[in-house]
Amino acid sequence: MKEATAVAKRARRSVQSVDRALDLLEALAAADGEVAITALAGRTGLHVSTVHRLLATLLRRGYVRQNPDTSRYLAGAKLATLAEGRSRYGEMRLRARPILRALTEATRETANLVVLDDTQAVYIETVPSPQVVRLFTSVGTRVPLHATGAGKALLAALPAPRRDTLLDRLELRGYTARTLVDRPALRRALDEVRERGYSIDDEEFDDGVRCVAIAVGPVGAPVAALSISAPSNRLSRQRCGEIAPLLRRAAAELADALRDQAGAAS
Repeated sequence: MKEATAVAKRARRSVQSVDRALDLLEALAAADGEVAITALAGRTGLHVSTVHRLLATLLRRGYVRQNPDTSRYLAGAKLATLAEGRSRYGEMRLRARPILRALTEATRETANLVVLDDTQAVYIETVPSPQVVRLFTSVGTRVPLHATGAGKALLAALPAPRRDTLLDRLELRGYTARTLVDRPALRRALDEVRERGYSIDDEEFDDGVRCVAIAVGPVGAPVAALSISAPSNRLSRQRCGEIAPLLRRAAAELADALRDQAGAAS
């Protein structure tokens, strides 16, 4: 009887340990960047010593990373084996954050990081303009590919067969009088984007809003897009062309950072 009770207690302790480890992983996944161990303890309701012990195991297994400069923790690349997209985008957001901040400081306009998700583009990070009149874009916002700067940048950077297959699936809804809703015209516009190296949303999704965007990664294998968006009275087509070199350098910097991270993880 005593032995059965002891086994039951061990089983309960084992399940509790799994619960606690999952609580930690969920707290890290939901965090906006790196998190201190004391903050993790507060978010999960666990004692600091318990958090430290669990993190040691998760670190050893590669599910958690620790920044050696700050001693703070973040979700590790190995979480890709459990939730590939969330882990990958979490790392991408972390790498992109200072790059987006630099873009906003240089342009004084809103900078965004956008990824392709099936037939839509999704904002996964944004740094708002410091100006009083500015655009607000929430992380997680989904927008159409054919009517946005980032969406067109991503489409133009895809291999032609994949791009054409995706174009055939798109509902080319008109959001403004400027939206491209004719497939041949959209294909020609994407060819121009690919040749020029950047795309412009010329009030095609929202009246009074213009955007310039560049794909991140090699042509044929884009991983994301960077964009600057602003009221059209501040962001003329000419200024879009002037900002494009800044975006190009930022995209190259982010691509290098992601490549270095992938090499370190392997």
